[in-house]
Amino acid sequence: MVITRKLKLYPPNKEKRELVEKIALLQSNCVNFWIDKIKELGSVNLKELQKKYYHEARNTGLTAMLTQTAMHTAIIIARTSKKRRIDTSYLKRKMISISRVIIDKNNLGVLISGGRTWLPFHSQEIPKGIIRESKIQKINGTWYCFLAVDIKEPKQKKYKRFLGVDLGLAKIATVADNKGKNTTFFRGEQARFTKQKYYEMRKKLQPLIKKGNVYKLLKRLKKKEYNWITDMNHKISRKIVNLAKQKKMGISVENLTGITERLTFNKKTRRMIKGWSFRQLQVFIKYKAHLEGLPYVTVDPRETSRGCSKCGYVSRSNRKSQSRFKCNKCGYETNADRNGAINIAKRATGLIV
Repeated sequence: MVITRKLKLYPPNKEKRELVEKIALLQSNCVNFWIDKIKELGSVNLKELQKKYYHEARNTGLTAMLTQTAMHTAIIIARTSKKRRIDTSYLKRKMISISRVIIDKNNLGVLISGGRTWLPFHSQEIPKGIIRESKIQKINGTWYCFLAVDIKEPKQKKYKRFLGVDLGLAKIATVADNKGKNTTFFRGEQARFTKQKYYEMRKKLQPLIKKGNVYKLLKRLKKKEYNWITDMNHKISRKIVNLAKQKKMGISVENLTGITERLTFNKKTRRMIKGWSFRQLQVFIKYKAHLEGLPYVTVDPRETSRGCSKCGYVSRSNRKSQSRFKCNKCGYETNADRNGAINIAKRATGLIV
């Protein structure tokens, strides 16, 4: 299992800074060279690319290793573009793809020009494992290393009980087991307020996009909003995984693939759903659960919000409001999101067909 650690590098001295910036520019140009050749060849076959264009690529002034990693980066970009059915775009940002990285205490040893260059980074725990191809990139004037570490995945525990995780807007996540115990709500008021704030700021700036630095300001706002959502999702996923670990349970979530296409919402709700990355939250829960050796399963989301977690009776009218659920058959009443989380947990344990 490969995980990535974002290491903040200390500002390098003048000599190292000039070297890193020079290599970053050269390798970015080399990546774009390989993208040109992929388009020309009409293939991402590694052997064909090496045979036809490798010696020409070495004229860019990079070492053999950096030329190879530039080719790998170009192939990944081309494959991703093909998968998304879009034209392969050129690499705009300056970055260095590196392999054979060595960590010595808080120093990063990289082979970018002849011998090994040592770059100190801010102290951070590095997981034990094999260091794979990583990247050095400058973001807002600061250099970072995105260190990819291949760690041995812990043996998965065989728990029979699950925590169900119901995702929504009013409550970002609601957690409960199949008996309704260990219920935890992650409220969404702050998230909705922040999302609306950024939306209104962008709406005011959109008509002025051709004036001055408004376009750059919009990009900064988008990045700030994305960072805020990512931070929130990291915190929520960590709390959910810690709860499952403490209670010795697996984690079950809904399979939300294509949900925005299957269901109909009003304009504002659709904007909020697309703006909040539920998919990202599920990914964070999944990889954190795997790191802890916890079972992680996805279940069919159909009728989890309308079905009674007590007797199983399904009806649209069971859902009295956004937050209130009352079964028309047995009279069971509870919070609607909690009822959904219980149903998700039951499906994971096979109690609901």
